Amino acid sequence: MNLGLIELRHLRYFLAVAECAHFTRASARLHVTQPTLSHQIRQLEGQLNLTLFDRIGRRVKLTAAGELLLPHARRVIRELEEARTALGELHGLKRGELKVGIVQTVNACVIPEIVASFSAAHPGIRITCSEMSVEEIEAGLEGGRLDLGISFLPPTRKLLEGEKLFTEELVAVVPDAHPLSKRRQVRVRELAAHPLVLLSSKYCTRQLIDRAFAEAGVQPEAQVEMNSVESILSTVRQARLATMLPSLALCQRDKGLKAVSLIEPKPRRSVGLLWLRGAQRRTAARAFAEVTEKILAARKFLRRDIEQFVSLAARQLGHVLHGEHE
Repeated sequence: MNLGLIELRHLRYFLAVAECAHFTRASARLHVTQPTLSHQIRQLEGQLNLTLFDRIGRRVKLTAAGELLLPHARRVIRELEEARTALGELHGLKRGELKVGIVQTVNACVIPEIVASFSAAHPGIRITCSEMSVEEIEAGLEGGRLDLGISFLPPTRKLLEGEKLFTEELVAVVPDAHPLSKRRQVRVRELAAHPLVLLSSKYCTRQLIDRAFAEAGVQPEAQVEMNSVESILSTVRQARLATMLPSLALCQRDKGLKAVSLIEPKPRRSVGLLWLRGAQRRTAARAFAEVTEKILAARKFLRRDIEQFVSLAARQLGHVLHGEHE
């Protein structure tokens, strides 16, 4: 065993294969050819004189030695990233890079405004915002590939911690001509009786949807399953199907569609900022988090003002109508 010959690229390649459980996917993530990746893994195994992966068809699985190496490799790469970050912090917010992972239901509605505000205040920071699944965000934070995540709380991984931003509701989304479009609210059991297009089961949103149906005592069968919120909304418009999605999914994409509140149950979940527990948060990540919180707080305040105005107008209209009847 010759640890002195191990290079950082060996550990990065090892982590990619371990997390993807697949050489082809790992090579795509690393932007290298599969033969190159396989060669580097064989080199690492040769230097350790240990087998790190069991090859099972096209997939791979960590051996006992691989499982033992995994947390150490993660720690080495993470500490290197933190050192690079600490040195980069000497430049303050004048230059640098910020990598943020965002769940797709939140991305379209709130992120453009947040990014525009942050970029105007800190033009020297290059932001990479990637739409990801919850699993990808959490793995990216844990592996040091992301600085910040905007995802669902609580995180599923113990090494992560979070801060709540807001609570979002899931609603029924139907086309304007749908039988449910005139309703103010719909029972989950009623929605299940209509043909549905839903997110694929690999998404956390779908898992929340399934729990809502289970709580309502029904097991609907999705007529169509898709991986994209945009595709689902287009299908709802054209095929006159119904769906269940977070209310934010309709942001700027509500033409020809109606969101109807759900009850019995009313599905909700918390959305927040995620980062690595105990790690020093980058100045840029803290600044991005502050901008996010400020914009969302302003939106919440504006929404409350609008709701209060509508409520007041309704009461005043009621008084006028009551007076006319008298």
